[in-house]
Amino acid sequence: MRKGLQGLVLTFGLAMLSFSCFVDRDRVVEDPFVGEPAARTGVGQLANQLLSADRFTRLEVEVVYMRGFRPTNQMMTEMVSFLEDYTHKPDGVIFREREIPAGGQQSYTVQELLDLEKEHRQRYNERNIMTVFLLVVDGYFSRDEEETFALGAAYQSSSMVLFGRRIAENSGILRRPGREMLETTVVLHELGHLMGLVNNGTDMVEDHEDEENEAHCDNSSCLMYWAVETNRVFGMMETSIPQLDQKCRDDIRANGGR
Repeated sequence: MRKGLQGLVLTFGLAMLSFSCFVDRDRVVEDPFVGEPAARTGVGQLANQLLSADRFTRLEVEVVYMRGFRPTNQMMTEMVSFLEDYTHKPDGVIFREREIPAGGQQSYTVQELLDLEKEHRQRYNERNIMTVFLLVVDGYFSRDEEETFALGAAYQSSSMVLFGRRIAENSGILRRPGREMLETTVVLHELGHLMGLVNNGTDMVEDHEDEENEAHCDNSSCLMYWAVETNRVFGMMETSIPQLDQKCRDDIRANGGR
C-alpha cells in the first residue's frame, strides 16, 4: 500500500497463462485471457479485454455478499449504466448475485479475501464472456490505520471488494452520504481500476497521474481521485457521485472503451 491507504489498489500475482486453449491450423494456442489463471493477474491487466469487444462481447458481474450486506439495487443499477457507458459489450451486461454466510471477523487480510474468492467465485472468463467478481464482506480491511480506512479495493484483474461494515457505519448519518450513494461511488472507483485507470493497465493519453498516489487521477473532482476509496471521500461528496474527468474518459476510449 502506498502512503497508508491513499494509494489502495492491491496488485499482486504474476501474469499466468490459462490451461484453456483453442486449435488454429493444427496448432494448439493457449488463451491467456480465460479461466481462473487469468483472474489471478494484477489489477488493470485485463483492462483492454474489459473495455473492448475484441475478445469478449458479453460481461457478467458476479456479486457475492455476506449475510446482511447485500448491495443496494441503486448500486447495481448504477454499475450497469457505468459499464454500458464505458465498455463495448454488444451482447449485454448481466448480474448474478448470491448470499454467503457471514464471516464474523473484525477485519480481513488480503490473503483472506483471496481465499474467500477461491471458495465462492463460480464464474471466470470463457468463450466470449468476461466476468467481474465483487465480494462484499462484513468487516474492515486489516490494513486500516487510525485516521484513514478503506471502504473498498480492487485486488486482482477482475476482482473487487467492498468493506460492508465500514460503509454501513459511515452512511446515512450526519454529514455523511446515504448508503446507496456511498457504496455506488466506491464500487465505480474500483471498476475504474479494473479498467486500468490511472496509468495502471490503460496508458494515459495526457499525463494526469497523481505523483503522490500512483494509479489515481490528480484531479480532486474526478471519480479516480485517491480519496474516493477511503474515508477521505466524505469531504468531496455533496449531492452526487463524482464522475470520471475528461482525461480518464480519453484514456478509456484509447484502450478500446467508449
